[in-house]
Amino acid sequence: MFLGALAVIGTLLGGAYLKGRSDGRWAERIVQLEVIEELNQQLDDKDAELADLERQRLEQMRELEDRVEELRRQADEDPNANRPALGADSMRRLNAVGGP
Repeated sequence: MFLGALAVIGTLLGGAYLKGRSDGRWAERIVQLEVIEELNQQLDDKDAELADLERQRLEQMRELEDRVEELRRQADEDPNANRPALGADSMRRLNAVGGP
């Protein structure tokens, strides 16, 4: 009888141990999932930030290309373009390329 009671107690304690161990693993897994979710959110935020910076860069490139095209158009329309010396309009266009 004593051995039977000991076996039952051992089974109950073993079951409780395994359940606690399993519950602990689930709790650890939940914490890991929360950390992964937070990291994914940070990555999404950085991706959005990078996408915004890329849009800004592309807009600046378009503005620069428009400015270069306008300067080319002005140079093509300059009646003194074939002269061997630079005129005031040519100097203005050259200076415009060097700065804003």
